[in-house]
Amino acid sequence: MKILVVEDTRSNAVLLREILLRRGDNVVLAESGAQALAAYSSAAPDLVLLDVVLPDMDGHAVARQIRQREAAGRWTPIIFLSGLT
Repeated sequence: MKILVVEDTRSNAVLLREILLRRGDNVVLAESGAQALAAYSSAAPDLVLLDVVLPDMDGHAVARQIRQREAAGRWTPIIFLSGLT
């Protein structure tokens, strides 16, 4: 499975990548909303793990743009990650 991990905290991104690599997944990392959208377009992931708080835009805005970019018949699951209470 190809998974796009969008996380601006480096230690969290590395931990998620290691866990997913051990499962045999292909992992693409992005640290900002702009990087996430570029990676989404080029990598065509099967799943997006998306931090809610990013430096340039929030995860909800990224998710909305991903939904707008999806081709007909394509729907990529998005799981939000957050440390917010």
